[in-house]
Parts: sequence; C-alpha cells; structure tokens
Amino acid sequence: MVPLRKSVILPAMQVWREFDPKAASGFPGAAVMIGNFDGLHRGHQSLLQAAGRCPGPRVVITFDPHPLQVLQPAKALKRLLPREDLAEQLPRYGVDLLILLKFDRSFAAQTAEEFLNTYVGAFTPKHIIAGYDFGFGKAREGSLQSLRLWSEARDAKLHVVQPMRIDGDIISSRRIRDLVTAGDVEHAALLLGRPFYLRGEVVAGAGRGQQIGVPTMNQHVQNETLPQQGAYATRTRLKGMTYPSVTNIGINPTFGGNEGVKVETHVLDATPYARGETIDVDFVHRLRPEMKFAGIEDLKQQIQKDILKAKQLLGVK
Repeated sequence: MVPLRKSVILPAMQVWREFDPKAASGFPGAAVMIGNFDGLHRGHQSLLQAAGRCPGPRVVITFDPHPLQVLQPAKALKRLLPREDLAEQLPRYGVDLLILLKFDRSFAAQTAEEFLNTYVGAFTPKHIIAGYDFGFGKAREGSLQSLRLWSEARDAKLHVVQPMRIDGDIISSRRIRDLVTAGDVEHAALLLGRPFYLRGEVVAGAGRGQQIGVPTMNQHVQNETLPQQGAYATRTRLKGMTYPSVTNIGINPTFGGNEGVKVETHVLDATPYARGETIDVDFVHRLRPEMKFAGIEDLKQQIQKDILKAKQLLGVK
C-alpha cells in the first residue's frame, strides 16, 4: 500500500471542475496521473506510489461521470464509492491538484492528440503516470505507445504501472464491484485497501426497530453500488466517532417486503442521535442472507444472534 502522509493536518489540494489552462502553469514540472480512479483501490494506489517517487507537484486527471456511463449506458455501470471520496482521499497521498473533467459525447469525440495537447500539455509535465491498460481519445485510439511518443517529444518520462494482483486476481474496480454485490465485503476490502462503505443521511424510518428494542438508523444512501442483501457486521462513523454496529440491507420480507430496499444500521451498546446527519458505514463481514421469519419473535431472536456474532467479529466485549 502507498504510505500515507503522517501529518494529521493534511496539505490543501486544489479541485478543478472546470479546466483552466492558464492556471496549469502554476504546477511546473508536474507528475500527471490519468485514469478513472473509481474506488481508489490498491491498483490505483500503485500509480500514486509511482508519482510519489517523482519530483514536482502531483496532478490527477479524471472524468465525471465515468466514461462507460456515457458511452455504454446499457451496461448501467455503477460507481463503487461516493463521488466525494476521491477528493477526500487523494490529499493523504500527496496529490496537489485533482481535475474532474466533465465527460460527455462531445468530450469523447476528441482525438487522442487533442486530449493530450489540451489537458496534459498545459502542465508541461516532466512525468506522466498511467496504468498498463490505459487507452484514451476518440474510440480509445490513443495507446500507451502513442502516449510514450507524445511524452518523449516533450521531454517527459512515461511511467507505465503494471497490474497488481492478490491471490492471482488483478485488482480492478470491476472485480471489487462484483465482490461487493456478491456480499464478499472482506475480499473487497483486501483489494480496496480499506473497507467498502456506504454514505448517506440518516432519515426517518418505520420505527419497527425501536418497537422491538433494536433501534436503527435508516440511511438514504448516496452510493450507486450496494452490497448483496443481508445482515453485516459493520462499523459506523459519525461526527468523528466510530461505533461497532450491525447493518441490514433488504426489503424487510417479514413485514411484507413492499417498501423497497432499505439500509438500516443498529449501533451496538450505544444510541447516538443521528437524524439528519450523514454517516459512513464500513462493511466488515457478511453475517447471513436476508431471511423471512414466521413472526416478530423469530426475527428478534435472529437479530440477537446477529448482534452476538458481530460483537465477536468486531472485538466488542
């Protein structure tokens, strides 16, 4: 993993949502990284590690929305983590500038040469860092070879980062997304380098948890990707505190299952008031699939079993 900056006070990172070629001159000799960075997983972190060995400011160029959401909408690609996650994480790795380029059909029509000249060339970079499978420009006509030639012509060095593997699997956003949607949040965390989490505002629910003695925080989730329905051992982050918890994702089949998918979190041995607050819920381990019970008493017994198992997994006495 990329070592994080040790200072508690992180350096300021600029975020551009509109590209400013004149302001790019303020980052002389930059090390420029280009990619989607969906989830900022350990493979992405290897690009940051390569950039960390280069002198000069570090610049990340990425796209919003994800190019596949525009070019192949039928595939309905879902981002792994909230859009804000990248901007929150990158300062920890020493990035000085994040550029979020608006990706649409017009942007996609640019040639590879136009893209490089407009967005990368503006920095007069000394180093360019890209992944092994990098392609760019109209119909992905730009290749690593064309990027290398472009870089050499401008006295910049191209660093190509090879794939990172764990247990034979190449780390990729697609692979992690598949693991999360299958409920394998432990394996997903290994590839991410941190737990997969859901972010969202705590909103009013039906109040059933309170009625059965297990109050829950109902989360209006921002994420596009959700773990498979079921019960999970989790950790909930709220106002700088982290609480052990149990989270259920599902349709509440015991109560009819006609209210849509809900994300409900019960904090263990604490009752923090969170209505209207935004919480992050880290997924640690899947306890069981979603189940329909014969009645409320059976449900309550299972919830207590879930809580006991979660405490064991989370190290709660």
